[in-house]
Order: sequence, then C-alpha cells, then structure tokens
Amino acid sequence: MHEKGILHQFDSIVKSFSKRDKIALIHDLDADGVSSGVIVYNSLKLLRGKAPDLVVTQSFKTVELLPKTISLLKKKKISKVIVVDFALDQQPESVKMTENLVDQILVIDHHKSYGKPGKKTFFLKAQLVSDLEPSTYPTSKLAFDLFSRHVNLEKWSWIACVGLIGDNQLEQWRGFIGRCAKDHDSSVEEFTQIMNIISAVEVLAPEKLNGLLKFYASCSSPRQMLSSRYAPYAEKLESEMASLMKKFEKEKQVFPDAQLVWFEFNAKHNIKSAIINSVSNESYPHYTVVFVQGKGDGFVSFSARRQDFKVKMNDILENAVKGFENAGAGGHVPAAAGRCKKKDLPELKRRIIRLLSGPPLKA
Repeated sequence: MHEKGILHQFDSIVKSFSKRDKIALIHDLDADGVSSGVIVYNSLKLLRGKAPDLVVTQSFKTVELLPKTISLLKKKKISKVIVVDFALDQQPESVKMTENLVDQILVIDHHKSYGKPGKKTFFLKAQLVSDLEPSTYPTSKLAFDLFSRHVNLEKWSWIACVGLIGDNQLEQWRGFIGRCAKDHDSSVEEFTQIMNIISAVEVLAPEKLNGLLKFYASCSSPRQMLSSRYAPYAEKLESEMASLMKKFEKEKQVFPDAQLVWFEFNAKHNIKSAIINSVSNESYPHYTVVFVQGKGDGFVSFSARRQDFKVKMNDILENAVKGFENAGAGGHVPAAAGRCKKKDLPELKRRIIRLLSGPPLKA
C-alpha cells in the first residue's frame, strides 16, 4: 500500500473513534514513548470529547502485550487499542491474543517492520509515510503529524519536542524544535530537562509513569512539568549516573579492532539506557558501545549505541541472541537493547565481537 493509501486508512480509523468506543492506550516507557502517549491521549480528547478509557503502562520495556495487559483489556471490555512506540509486530502471538478480545488495534511506531500479523491490526510505521530513516522520525513527532491531520495540536507541539530529544534527534529536527521553543516561550534546555525528568522516573520509579503521563497531558506549558512533583527525580538520577560513570572509566573494556566499548555492571535500577546515551554521544560516537546490566535475577539486560549509523545496532543484537532461550532484542539502527540469561552472556559477547569484526550484515 502506497503512502496515500496508508494515510487514508489511518484517517478512516481516526474518524471512526467515538465516545461509545472503549479505547485503551498502551505506550513505551521512555521519553518518546510517554510523549507520544500524551499526544495520542490529548488527540482523543479533542476528537471524541473523551480521554482514553484506559491507559496501560506496562511494568517493563517489551515489544509484546503482557498477559497482565491482555487480562486488563478483557476486564475493562476494551473495544479498540492504540499502541505507540514499540514494535508489536516483533511478537505476533500477543497481537493475535489481543485480537480475540478487541475490534481493532492501531500501532503507531518508528521501529523497523517485522511483518503484519493479524487481521484487525493496522501498523503505521514511520517508513510507510516518510523517506527518513525510521529511527530519525520518533513516534512522538509521527503521532503529532498524523493526528494534526484531524485536530489542532499546536499547544502541545512542545511535547513532541521532548520526545524528539529523548530519542536523540535534536539535530534532525532542530528547526521544528526551535520554532516550538519560541512559540511556547521555552528553550531546548527546558525541553531537555523535561526529557531528563521522564527518564529519571522511568529508571527510579517506573510505577509512577502512568500518573506522570496523565499529569503531563494536563500541562499547558513546559514549566508546569519543570515545577512538578516529578522534577526532583532528575537530580537523584544524575547523582546515580555520576557514580556509575566513575565505575565505567575504571572497568570499561575497549576492543579497537571491533570498534567496541563494553561495560558490565550490577544495579538495582534500570539505569543503563540513561547513561549509555551520554557515553555514546559525548565520548564514543564512532564506536559501538554496549552496556550490560545485571540485577541478580539470572538475567542480564543490555543496550547498544552507535551514533554514526555505520553499524545497525538492531540487526547486531537480534543476530547475537538467536537460539538463546528466553532472550530477545530489537530497536533502531543507532540504538537497540535486549535481554538474555546471564549464563549466555559470554557467548553473547563473543558473537557481538565477531559480528562487529566481520563483513557487514546483509540488509
């Protein structure tokens, strides 16, 4: 289906939303996922005079609808589901299970395509409506552009900016972000501070993300978020990151032939994504940076970054975990993540070094 057909189908879905529908909104947990969730939340209020009937903030980052989520959709008698900012097509089984309960699923996302499972699900990926590399068109901006076809979202354009900065796309969208900062008497610095607040709550108090999203949706200006009860979390996270950076400088492993920086650590909070962005952007933009975090549960989670787009992080990690039991990985070209059993970590490391040292992976 070409771009006009994709947009026509999206428009038809949006025009069908009514107060009679029982709509659930499900979002990713990072700044782009929360910001895109807010944009959809407010769009629905304008479209049908009513917010989503249910907002689901899953308990951890994943590309599937968890059993607890599916049970909640059934309990609340949800008829339509909107999912933003994760590749639900990567785990088609949860899509099929959800389709047995609801009339329609709309997925708005900017990750790569993994197929189109299910007859009731419409996947609107960034690459279907734009020539931009999908990772450079975050879901917050995509959702803003899509729903702006139907309602005026200009008073929330700053929220799209927070999502763009959260996904490291300030340079790609500097013109748009600059205009929004001027329109809202704000600045790139304030948008970045809000991104840091969301990231800090994601790391330190993920159980508060659902309430944060709803508060964020009620804000009429960036300064309301900056003076909110969520703001102090950013300072707490900064302190934890400073401590971890000292450990990184002492214990990092550098493999020049593979252009790889590798760092393993244990921590209570899921802090790796927050700190790896800083390391990758500021210290190693032309290297692959991998952070591996253990939490003492028999599994490790890992994140990979590469800012020059010369190596596809999503493909590297997806290939590296093939065949591992209870493992998974995915993401974007410059930023990806995954999880595997701790016992598989040595083999994971060997595979990543081999993949980075060998010929480029086929597209």
